[in-house]
Amino acid sequence: MIELGFSKSLSEWIGSNLKKSGEHETWAFNLEGAVQMFNSYREKSYWPLLEHPPKGMEIAIVRAENSDRWDSDVIQRLESLATRVGDGSEGKFSVHVLPNSGHWVHVDNPKGLLDMIAPKLASLKPHST
Repeated sequence: MIELGFSKSLSEWIGSNLKKSGEHETWAFNLEGAVQMFNSYREKSYWPLLEHPPKGMEIAIVRAENSDRWDSDVIQRLESLATRVGDGSEGKFSVHVLPNSGHWVHVDNPKGLLDMIAPKLASLKPHST
């Protein structure tokens, strides 16, 4: 993969999704399903959900500080939504910037990510049935 011009980290990630089958390597995941998920991602807009989360829902976005996946217009729109003051009729929305991280937040800054999400996870209580 590196010889084809892909970065070392991307080559390693692609390699982690391969499995040996005899003398050949095949994808470890359902390629058709991956194509369907990608197409769904490209076709669906989640802005209406982010702009008006249902009451009782809390949406938190983690944005990697050094990611090149967010253009300035999207960042500005997300920050604007996160600073809105609601009247309690809708859910909550927040944006958190993870320092020292790129696209792979869990690899680039795992401790920072854990520190960011652990308090929220600890506050969740299981629903009684």
